[in-house]
Amino acid sequence: MSNRNPFAPTFGASPPELAGRDGILEALRDAFNTGPTHPDYTSLLIGARGTGKTVMLEAIEECARSQGWLTISETAFPVGLPDRLALGAIDLLANSGDDHGGWRVTGVQAAGVGITVEHQDADRRPLDLRGALTALGDRLSEHETGLLITLDELQAGDIDEVRQIGSILQHVTRREQRPIAFVGAALPSLEDGLLSGDSATFLQRCSIHEIGRLSPTATRAAIAKPIQGLGAEIPIEGLETAVTATAGYPFMVQLVGFHIWKAAENPMMKITDADVSEGIKESEHRIGRLVLWPTWKELSEVDREFLTVMAQDEHESRLRDVAVRLGVSINYASVYRHRLLKTGLITATGKGRIAFTHAASRDWLLELVDSDSNWETRPPQ
Repeated sequence: MSNRNPFAPTFGASPPELAGRDGILEALRDAFNTGPTHPDYTSLLIGARGTGKTVMLEAIEECARSQGWLTISETAFPVGLPDRLALGAIDLLANSGDDHGGWRVTGVQAAGVGITVEHQDADRRPLDLRGALTALGDRLSEHETGLLITLDELQAGDIDEVRQIGSILQHVTRREQRPIAFVGAALPSLEDGLLSGDSATFLQRCSIHEIGRLSPTATRAAIAKPIQGLGAEIPIEGLETAVTATAGYPFMVQLVGFHIWKAAENPMMKITDADVSEGIKESEHRIGRLVLWPTWKELSEVDREFLTVMAQDEHESRLRDVAVRLGVSINYASVYRHRLLKTGLITATGKGRIAFTHAASRDWLLELVDSDSNWETRPPQ
């Protein structure tokens, strides 16, 4: 038995137990087996911070590799994304087949902008991204396999570059039916940005998979199984308390699990309810800087004011009361309610009622607003 901490509260780190996402993985696995005619062959994962989008991308990539597929994994920023993808495709092409494909990269300028590619056959023209994906897709078709391209943080990518890539994939994958699948991940703001534009047809036609909160059953498994896997146990009441404290957010699950394990003097011998309480308290202290603050920085002034007046209520808030405090109509307030629900900071608790998703949010926000520090740019300690 090991005394190592089984949890991984680090963004992008794979958790010991990927709970509650089997349906998405099965849909993508079926898509890879079916081919470009499957609606999930090109997909988007949409979710707030801390819901595990990057972890899901890694799981999907592993699923593809287990079926003998090649993968290219990129983040949508900084600029130069089409060239980075082209380099990845050319590298795979150059190392595919007995003759290495006949392609070789002969020059790359700064930041990958401006790629010079030569073929041993002088009659072959240099490759751009579309040419590289076309050639690679044809070669993979011969071997009855495919390529998966994953792009993380799509909402932060250059709009023109993302649209360019979408246009290329529209031709190569959807129209020409080559075995090149695509899965992107983004914050919900993508729906009000790229997905709302007239030039993002490819993205708009991708299957949307909402990466939201875990069910209580999945949350329970995500906490209990890693502990039990090391031969330890968590008390039933303590487990239920931990499940409630995480609100089903995968990152919070890892954070709470990590600090419960850390709080126990000897977790292999016994985890107590007191250890659970201490672990939750420490997690709630840390969630502000790790999750709430990055989201807060991106909010509009009205979004922030909405949350600030919500904090006047000890538990849930009535939308009508929030509108009165803001001095706006309930219809106007509803627009911002919808925006904030997408961020994952608040949740609907009933008709016309909302509450902070994380129990620690209210105290963190009140401390932020009351802080003597410059809270516009720096969170309270």
